[in-house]
Amino acid sequence: MSKREAEVMDLIATGQSNGEIAQRLFLSEKTVKNHVNRIYAKLGADCRMTAIGLWLNRDT
Repeated sequence: MSKREAEVMDLIATGQSNGEIAQRLFLSEKTVKNHVNRIYAKLGADCRMTAIGLWLNRDT
């Protein structure tokens, strides 16, 4: 996962919306959506909650 994707995933895990992430990282919401879709594919997740669970448990 790229550094930016990890940064986006960390923010997703704190409960931030795509719009909030876009504002915080100075990105368009479309760019954030693209990152989210790549993150889901890399984690094998089909939704936000699954992605968060996989992300938080990746080291255990």
